Amino acid sequence: MYTNAACALILGVSTGLALTGALATYFLVKWYGGHEFVAPYLVLLLSVPMVGLTGVPMAKLERELDFRRVAAIEFSGQAVGLAIGASAAAARLGVWAPVSGQLAWQTFTFFAAWRAVAVRPSLRFHNAPWKEMLRYGLGCTASLRTWQLRTLVNPLLVGRFVGVEGVAFVALALRIAEALGTFRLAAGRMAIAALARAQNHREQFQRLLQRAMYWQVVTLGPLLCFFALFGPWIFQHVVGVRWLPSLHVYPFVAAGVLINSVYNLQASALFVMERQAIVMLAYGLHVGVLAVVALFLVPRLGIPGYGWAELAACCAYLVIHSGATRQFAISYRSLAPLTAGFLVLLFV
Repeated sequence: MYTNAACALILGVSTGLALTGALATYFLVKWYGGHEFVAPYLVLLLSVPMVGLTGVPMAKLERELDFRRVAAIEFSGQAVGLAIGASAAAARLGVWAPVSGQLAWQTFTFFAAWRAVAVRPSLRFHNAPWKEMLRYGLGCTASLRTWQLRTLVNPLLVGRFVGVEGVAFVALALRIAEALGTFRLAAGRMAIAALARAQNHREQFQRLLQRAMYWQVVTLGPLLCFFALFGPWIFQHVVGVRWLPSLHVYPFVAAGVLINSVYNLQASALFVMERQAIVMLAYGLHVGVLAVVALFLVPRLGIPGYGWAELAACCAYLVIHSGATRQFAISYRSLAPLTAGFLVLLFV
């Protein structure tokens, strides 16, 4: 019953979002002063409902703590998408290469996830589960979707003031930093499931959260610093020298990813304790500061202006810190010097 209700609810919402995105095409064309992006943009919007429905079986697997199967599905999907996208790029299909890779990735993940749970999706209406899902899920989902609005700042603002090349340089730096920090997102998802089981045991809850925060910083920091150190060599011999401007913004976005790793698990803990409003406020402030500072600095500094905006937006995490410390004790005694050391290395 819950699966059917979730499918119907998610399909309705995601379809509405896709249609809203399609209707916004006219305004995007006016903003950019061109329409080259319209066809791939509309095609990618078709995958939005499928991505939403994929979340149902994945949530079921995560609730069962079957993260090995989740990782296998997601890794396989990305591998399929990369193979198809690379093949399309080799065939010189231009912008349709990443589009085809994205569609292949999402399609594979959709079918693999539903096959893993051995449940057939249904769109039957069930009133009671909807109320329960919306009570908790609306705040959680709204918070995460608010966070994802930050991805619009680069194409909308950097694209407007610097051009498509600037968007590409910033996007590459973001992609590298976020790829190196991918496991922090996985850790956030795992934390929700793990902390939910310990929420009635306060000492165990705090100990688990503190340990996860520490190991996340210890693992992520060296990876980000390694690329900061060897990035010029990697770009010259692997990526290509024409992409070297991405290194001007990489330390900033890598610092943002590292600082986020300190607070994303606290956000997961607040989700478990049904304090979604605190997280949504923090994420909304983060996106707002990022957009305002980028709007002011990008026309003056170019793509480094986006980097400074990333650092300025980290002040929003103080809202998460304040909300978390009211619920449970958090010690930064070991985290603070480690994080500060890694931040210095990123810029040195």
